[in-house]
Amino acid sequence: KDIMSRSHPNSSSCRVREGDRITWSIADSCGRCVECNLHKLPQKCGSLMKYGHRNVHDQISPLTGTYATHIVLRRGTAIEILPDGVTDRMAVPANCALATVSNSLDRQRLPRYGSNKSAVIQGAGLLGIYAVAWLKKRIGMDHVFCIDVNQGRLNTAARFGAIPLLIDPSLEAAAAEDERRRRRSQIERVVGPQGVDIVVEMTGARAVLPEGVELLRNGGHYAFCGMVHPDSNLSALTGEQIIRKCLTIRGVHNYAPWNLSEAVEFLSDFKDELPLESVVDPVTHSLENLDQAFKVAQSGEYCRVAVDCS
Repeated sequence: KDIMSRSHPNSSSCRVREGDRITWSIADSCGRCVECNLHKLPQKCGSLMKYGHRNVHDQISPLTGTYATHIVLRRGTAIEILPDGVTDRMAVPANCALATVSNSLDRQRLPRYGSNKSAVIQGAGLLGIYAVAWLKKRIGMDHVFCIDVNQGRLNTAARFGAIPLLIDPSLEAAAAEDERRRRRSQIERVVGPQGVDIVVEMTGARAVLPEGVELLRNGGHYAFCGMVHPDSNLSALTGEQIIRKCLTIRGVHNYAPWNLSEAVEFLSDFKDELPLESVVDPVTHSLENLDQAFKVAQSGEYCRVAVDCS
């Protein structure tokens, strides 16, 4: 989005100049409460406001919708200037999917011991595809497997560095179990019988959790990112499974301002090595044609659909 007017002179974003291309955080935060200062979770700020989540008639936070020609960014919103060479189409998903991946795969939160050279990504949606790229390029992993039911999405994940593994959702229980055992054997032939270092849940489906635990090595790390909905009861897992394998489970929701900075830096660093524009519909839809854009999004052909709001 282009800056149309200057920010308040006391704002932390006063470095932004009129005409700059920018991206901004999904929410604002106060920077003073216990969540912001002590817990380092500004995405859980006590006075947080999420863009695109408020009622259109809200008088307290007007013009915070995102399908619009103009938007008012509130104080406490993180703003990043897009570097030259990072196209609009590359940058569109940065302030949600890629920044969330940066948070979920924070190097300091990964296992302290071990090689950290292998991972399984459960789900080849946009977060899963970005997770593959992040682990390969930013973390430097040797082997990143991606599991999904959609061959087209797996093909895209492979272009970002994944070893794709297809699930047949039509199989009956016994056949599905055989397929799962074959997947495990396929992974172990590459990484060894000990299992992978990291598993990242990006599907939103709780049914994948037992396989994720099974594939992890002792002392491994399991990141939960997709199950942000009520139908996510973890009864398929037992405490014994977690304890005996000495696993770490980390839940990740949204991201902090520094993750957005890391996301934009990632785009700039690897724009010539990764097909970053391929995850977005090549057709740019007008704001007046928003209904058609929604139809394309619902088809699932592309991870994201571009809308020109000018």
